[in-house]
Amino acid sequence: MAVTKIDEFMSKIGRQRGMSLTTGFDVIFELPGTLASLNPYYRDGNEDIVRMLCDEAQLPNVQSATGQLSGRFLGEAAVQYPHSRLYTDVGLGFLCDAQMIPLKFFNYWYDWMFGDDRTVAANSGISGAESAFPKLENRVNRLKYQSDYAAKVKIIKTEPNGNSSNGRAPITYILENAYPYAIDAVPLSYGVSQITRVNVNFHYSRHTIVYGEGPTDSKADLALNFIDSSGDLNFTTGGTA
Repeated sequence: MAVTKIDEFMSKIGRQRGMSLTTGFDVIFELPGTLASLNPYYRDGNEDIVRMLCDEAQLPNVQSATGQLSGRFLGEAAVQYPHSRLYTDVGLGFLCDAQMIPLKFFNYWYDWMFGDDRTVAANSGISGAESAFPKLENRVNRLKYQSDYAAKVKIIKTEPNGNSSNGRAPITYILENAYPYAIDAVPLSYGVSQITRVNVNFHYSRHTIVYGEGPTDSKADLALNFIDSSGDLNFTTGGTA
């Protein structure tokens, strides 16, 4: 049976388990000890809410600071050479549940950095909010040591396998010494109801890239395409979805 070049290419893609989709990722926060034990919005099951409601992430970029070298050879223009690695900030987006757990989590983390205690209303109703009052006018900001508030943030690119929708992790970025330096304003408005979202920006010192290689601990993977029993894309033999 004749095989065209496109068939060979699609078969190779099938053996790679299909194409990568932007909708597969997980974000995990590994908070330092004291912050992890005191933050009520990332324990007792709330960490699963924060993790599952992250609907927008990005794999960090790679960039180098460069210098110029001139005069090596007669008539040669200036040559750029890299001398340092640069790490830019990373933005994450979160949907909010009715308890606003993601927003509370990041605000608590941000307040913790400056030694600010949270203010809790008398109750969770409108009367509790109406009777709330601000903190002391002469309160101070006392920044904690970085080891007290900086965390490891893992952005895991996931793909489906035979067991689950995130059973494979081909690449993972571990952000070191990460902390939220900006929590964007959360827009509210009348009109068409939409899910409330919060966007958070992180600074970090550097990142480590973990390459997922080798087999996964699962049964045979299924691609998001039609593949045959040999794991190849084959449009002529009645593959399975």
